[in-house]
Amino acid sequence: MLLLSFLISGCAGSPDVPFQPEPAATADSGRIYVYWPAQGWREKADEAGEVQLDGVPVGLLRYKTYISLEVPAGVHELRLTGDSQSPDWVADWEGDDRFFETRVKPGDITYVRLLVKFDQTKNTLTNPGMSYVVQLLPRSASSARAEMSRLKPSSN
Repeated sequence: MLLLSFLISGCAGSPDVPFQPEPAATADSGRIYVYWPAQGWREKADEAGEVQLDGVPVGLLRYKTYISLEVPAGVHELRLTGDSQSPDWVADWEGDDRFFETRVKPGDITYVRLLVKFDQTKNTLTNPGMSYVVQLLPRSASSARAEMSRLKPSSN
């Protein structure tokens, strides 16, 4: 009975480990986290978009994952696209590219959330099909950490 109790308690799961951001490795750089948290209806969850930083491919962003980028201080542009530029992966993202520009100061940690939701103004009985609102949005550290608590680093 004791063994059965132990096995059942082991299956109950452990508490979530809160997401802890990694600081930049050098004093003149910062970090950008791009992430895609869980959503109510799993909109486009079976697709993966390529993330580009200043026109250079850095990885595929999948549902419930994040990409961590160490960047030099300055202005940077993120792009989410389905047009893969990397020989290492192929994005299967459908839809228009999305852009986000941010200024990073030394030591800054910037959080950018991918929001994907059904477009209720276009998804109607008279306009069948699936339309989405897709945005790259800045998030506060506290909101982002809460949303990232169950995410995994993206693996290409």
